[in-house]
Amino acid sequence: MKKLFILVLVIAVAFPVFSANFKTGKTAKIENMTGDLYSSSEDLEIVTLDGDLFGIARTATVLKELNGGITYAGEKLLITGTVARSVRFIGRVLEIDGEVKGDIFFMGQELRINKDAKIGGEVYAAGAEITINGEVTGPVHVGCDEFILRGVINSNANVKAKKIRILEGARIEGNLDYWTQKAITFPEGTIGGKAVFHIIGTKKKAKEKEKLEKKAKGKPEKKGKGFPFFPSWFKVAWFISSLLLGYIAFLLFPGQIKKFNEEIIARPLRAFLLGAASILIILLLIVIFFVLVFTIPMNMVIIPMFLIFLYFGKLLAGFAIGYIILKGIFKKEVTVWLTYPVGLVALVILSFIPYIGWLLMLIARLWGFGGFFYKVKV
Repeated sequence: MKKLFILVLVIAVAFPVFSANFKTGKTAKIENMTGDLYSSSEDLEIVTLDGDLFGIARTATVLKELNGGITYAGEKLLITGTVARSVRFIGRVLEIDGEVKGDIFFMGQELRINKDAKIGGEVYAAGAEITINGEVTGPVHVGCDEFILRGVINSNANVKAKKIRILEGARIEGNLDYWTQKAITFPEGTIGGKAVFHIIGTKKKAKEKEKLEKKAKGKPEKKGKGFPFFPSWFKVAWFISSLLLGYIAFLLFPGQIKKFNEEIIARPLRAFLLGAASILIILLLIVIFFVLVFTIPMNMVIIPMFLIFLYFGKLLAGFAIGYIILKGIFKKEVTVWLTYPVGLVALVILSFIPYIGWLLMLIARLWGFGGFFYKVKV
C-alpha cells in the first residue's frame, strides 16, 4: 500500500512535466503545437498553439491562434491573433490587436488595446499608461498615471488615475467610478450610466477631519462594541470547518494523529524547528522551479500539497494545545474528542491578540507542521 501511494505521487508530480513542451534559446517559432508550452526563449513567436503558454523572456508574439491562456513575464507581449482564455502579463508593454476571449490581468508600464482588438472578459490593469481603443465586454478596473479611452466598454468602469481622458466617440455603457484630483466633464453621450467622482484619499481625509472635530468638541471617540475576543462570522466558519476536518482526520488516521500529537508535545522545540526549516526549504524549491520554467508544472502539485499540510499543521497544534490545557486542569489523560475543540478555541483567542496574534498563529502552524517529521532522527 505504501509503495502504491509513492508510485501514485510520483506519477502525479511527473505527468504534467512529461506532457508539456519546452523551448529555450535565443529565438523560437511555434506552429501546430499541441500541449502546454513553457518557454524562456529571448524572442518567441507563436503561430498556432493548442494549450497554455507559460514564459519568462524578452518578447513574445501570438500571430494566429492560441487555444489556451497566457501567463507571461517579459519586456513585451504582442497579440495579433486569438487567445481562447485569459492573459496574465507582468512586464513593460502588453499590446493587443486581436481577440482575447477571457480576462486581462496586467501589471507593467503600458497596456494598449488597439482599435480592432476585442476583450471578451474583464480588464484588471495597473501601470503608467492604459489605453483602450478597442472593445471590452466586461468591467474595467484600472489604476494608472494616465487612462485614455477611445473605444467601448460594455459594462462598468472603475478608474483611479492622475489623468483621465475619455474622447468623443468613446463609450462606457455602464457606470463610471473615477478617482482623481478634480472632477472631469466628459463629452456628452460617452457615459451610459452615472459618472461618480471620488477625490483620491477621500475616506482617509474624512476620518481625520472627524477625529479633529470630535477632539475640538471634547467628545470621546466611539469604541467598538462587544467583547474584544468575540469571534467574527469568519472565525465562526473557520472554527466549525476546522473542527469537522479535525474529527474526520482523527477518524481516518487515529494512530497517526496520536503519534504526531505525542511528538510535538514531547519535543516542542524540535517540532517547531523542523516545521520552520521544512517550510523554508519548500518555499525555496517553489521559487527555483518557477525560475527554471520547465519545472513549473511540478509547482502545480507541490503548492496545493504544501498548503494542505500547512493547514493540517494548525489542526495538530489544536489537538496538542487542548491536551496540554485539559491535562493541566484535570491532572489526568483526557479524550481527544474534548481536547481538540478546547485547542481550537485557544487558537481563536490567540489570533485576536493585537499585533502578535498573527505571529502566534504562525508559530502554532510551524509547531504542528513539525509533527509530520516525528520519525526523523536529529
